[in-house]
Parts: sequence; structure tokens; C-alpha cells
Amino acid sequence: MFFVFVFADGASAALNQGSYPDWATRWPAEELYETDCRPLWIPNKYGPFDYRRAGPDDRALVEGAHFSLEYEAYLKGQKKSSRKMIELPPAAGFGYTLWAFPNHPRALAAMEDMGFRYKTENLPSSLLRIHCFFQRAVRFAPDDALVRALYGYYYYARRGKVAEANAQLEKIESLDEETMSVHVHASFAYFELKEYDKSVEAAKHAYQLGYPLPGLRNRLMRAGKWKE
Repeated sequence: MFFVFVFADGASAALNQGSYPDWATRWPAEELYETDCRPLWIPNKYGPFDYRRAGPDDRALVEGAHFSLEYEAYLKGQKKSSRKMIELPPAAGFGYTLWAFPNHPRALAAMEDMGFRYKTENLPSSLLRIHCFFQRAVRFAPDDALVRALYGYYYYARRGKVAEANAQLEKIESLDEETMSVHVHASFAYFELKEYDKSVEAAKHAYQLGYPLPGLRNRLMRAGKWKE
């Protein structure tokens, strides 16, 4: 049976049929993309689709079956999540979600956070090593500023990779995307890099846009960098 799903921008999404799509070659391969990360487009797989343009029903189609219970288990620190009597590591659901939506921000952040926590690039049942999911995200959606912020903070800044983190953060500046989440993660990244002026600037943008949590400001205050 052949299923077709309609996305918010009017494009049709389905299990992949036919030839390699036009979008797959529209971006120059200017950034790292290692061969074991596998092609973005694979015949007879669902996706990839841009998470930013997916409607609520389309997001729910993937998240309801592969993400929600896994994310709940991750937040509780559980190593398994239950879905219809089958227990699987949360990374299994995150991996599928990122095959369908390479730029799914919560799946990217959660996947990397677990890798950082357990000190491994290869989480159980995640399909690919963690860095591949970031490479796939920026290859698929190089203009997604939130992906750049997550990449800069989670994968590079927390590992002390200054040049690589700054390369991602510089791309955010060129995209000029004014969203709360972008500024929050950029601020955390700059803080890790000890670029405190930039961290404060990004944090103040985030709070101006409605960021409700005091932890970011408190961290900067403890470091003696926050000034009203």
C-alpha cells in the first residue's frame, strides 16, 4: 500500500520513490560529511522533511510513534522506554525521528546530551554515531539557525572544540534569525567558550524574546559577567 502525507507548505510527502530529489544536490558540499553518515535520501524510507515547515499533524505522525515516550524516558534518566510492550533505548526513537526530520531540535539535543552523559558516540540502537546526525542536519538544512546553535553548543563547545564551535556560531550571525531558542543555545555556547560579552548579548536577546528561565542569567551573574 502506498501512503501519501501532505505538509503545511503544500508539498506532498511519501515513502521515497523514483530518483534522487532535486533538494539533495542544491547545497554545495562545503561542510564535513563523512561517508558513514549515509545518504540523506534513501529509497523506500520516510523522509527527510524539514521540521520547520511540517504541520502539527505531520509532526505528530512521527513524534507520536517514535519520539514522545522516548523523550519522556530520557528526561527521567531511564535507559529504556516502553511502547506497546516493547522496551527500546530512547536513542532508537530519536534516531528514527532524525531520519524523518534531520533538523528536529529536541531529538538532536537529547541524542547528543545522552552521548555526552555516557561518554560515547554510539548510543544503543541509534542507527548512526551522534556526530553524523549533526552533519546530516546541517547538510539538509544549512539555513536553520537553531541547528547551528545546537551544533555549536552541544557538539563542539562542551567538548572544548573552540574553532569548530565558532564556525557554527558565525553562521548563526549571517542567518540573522531572531528566535529565543537560537539565542539561548548561542549564549550557552559562548559561555563555554569563555566569550562572555557575546554570551551576555545573546542571553539578553533571549530574555527580551520571552525566555522564562533564570538559570542562564544566574550562570552569567555567578561568573560576574551580567550587568543590568
